[in-house]
Amino acid sequence: MPFESQASGRRRGLTLVEFLVVIVIIVVLLTILFPAIHSSRVAARRVECQNNLRQLGVALHNYHDLHETLPSGWTGVTGGQPVALGGPGWGWGSQLLPHLDQWPAAQNARFDLPIGSVENQRFRELEISTFLCPDDSSETTWQHSGHKLLALTLATSNYVGAFGSRGWTVESAQRVGESLDGDGVFYHNSSTRFIDVTDGLSHTVAIGERAHDILRNRYSTWVGVVPGVPEAISLVVGVGEMSPDSQTTSVRGFSSAHGRGSHFLFGDGRVQYVDGRVDGDIFGRLLSRAGAELTPGF
Repeated sequence: MPFESQASGRRRGLTLVEFLVVIVIIVVLLTILFPAIHSSRVAARRVECQNNLRQLGVALHNYHDLHETLPSGWTGVTGGQPVALGGPGWGWGSQLLPHLDQWPAAQNARFDLPIGSVENQRFRELEISTFLCPDDSSETTWQHSGHKLLALTLATSNYVGAFGSRGWTVESAQRVGESLDGDGVFYHNSSTRFIDVTDGLSHTVAIGERAHDILRNRYSTWVGVVPGVPEAISLVVGVGEMSPDSQTTSVRGFSSAHGRGSHFLFGDGRVQYVDGRVDGDIFGRLLSRAGAELTPGF
């Protein structure tokens, strides 16, 4: 049998040029993929934020169906007289919890006692995911110090109620025997009915988004108005005196981490993003419930 010689040889490795070409191709692919992945995540977080507001809208309508009115912006009564900063202070968000699958938590709350009471500590620190925008990097609770409180920890919220087109003064918030009324859906001891929103539910903001300012220790909460805390009312409601700009420095305005604008829940359950460059007068009209104003172009 003749001897057959088998061809033998070594595999040729990649040359330096070929290796560099492969590296360049990988870098180009990663350059294309990373922004796409980031954009998809940003879009997903925006959708989740919108869904949070839609859930709040469903809860508001369920509450209205049951009570024939929307919840109060916040409660404030002292000695049988209305006082905006009188306590107990429970806000519209805390009153909505039974309609957000949080009935056990609501059952454990002592609504007859002030928010700052020891009995309500666990309740006021409760994390409710529906109130948290996934694009906001703040903690689920925050601690606010006031001149009457050494320290109080409250649950975080990225959504505040619509007090109205204009705000309030320090003097009006301290008056005894008078309610602090706004021209929006949620204000002091309010009991707004859908029939009261004569501007139309589809043209009236009920709830808006607010980003937190960690550097300035500015947060919001679903719990309510706590007497003694600076800017206590603005923790649960916002006003339309300034556009919903992410760069706003006002503690009473609306803002978001989604760009120059914010998401808003309208009375009919619709959620819409309102650009921060919207005309100021038009934006203020969206916050009032019965001003008989036109709101074009937003």
